[in-house]
Amino acid sequence: MKDQREQNNEYRGNYYEEIGNYIGGEGYLQYGFTKGTLQEVEFLIERMRLKPGSAILDVGCGPGRHSLELARRGFDVTGVDISSEFVRFAEEQAAKEKLNAKFIKMDARSLQLDKTFNGAICLCEGAFGLAGSLESHRDVLRGINGALVTGGLFVLTVINAFNLVRNLTSFEVFNAYTCTIKDTETVKSPNGEEKQVDIFTTAFTYRELALLLEDIGFEVIDAYGCTAGEFSEKSLEADDMEIMIVARKI
Repeated sequence: MKDQREQNNEYRGNYYEEIGNYIGGEGYLQYGFTKGTLQEVEFLIERMRLKPGSAILDVGCGPGRHSLELARRGFDVTGVDISSEFVRFAEEQAAKEKLNAKFIKMDARSLQLDKTFNGAICLCEGAFGLAGSLESHRDVLRGINGALVTGGLFVLTVINAFNLVRNLTSFEVFNAYTCTIKDTETVKSPNGEEKQVDIFTTAFTYRELALLLEDIGFEVIDAYGCTAGEFSEKSLEADDMEIMIVARKI
């Protein structure tokens, strides 16, 4: 029989597949945090020093908002996501605009691709932070590292554990063993139906992220405080919603 600590550590690392398929791409893009795509992509291009035509991997791409915008600017983009509805939405948009963007339904914990990339992004808890166990989060990082060319940059954003703990409410369940929050939300399907779902998000500290990334084979070169739609080189503080990590494959 599992002890209480082990039981408390568990949530399914593929749980968002069902949610993504239910709300669909258009539903996802109604959330406020998705509205700053242009500013975020402009920052990424400058900070990653992306050269025209570079191959970019977007892990946990959702309905493709960053991938599609990067493709509009001339980059060769591959997006992967666990939700077939998100992938379908992104594929349709790319085809409509005749963009150089490919989308693949794939679990980021078992990332396997037939090409290598000059850079990679994993943003807004698209995969990392939703993966379940600590080992599953390592698997996400291993897959991204394996997909990058040596020297390729990786930008990751995750929920900041200090901010999360400071702002817990009585409506949320917090697991101190894993720094995971469970929140129950009402989501809506494209035809207007609603249901309640459990959302699990694992938060991290900078030091924990640096240790994980360095153990996988990355060199952490920068870390910033991060807010959706306001990406910048701001120094990380406890009150920042997210942490942005810039790392290089070594």
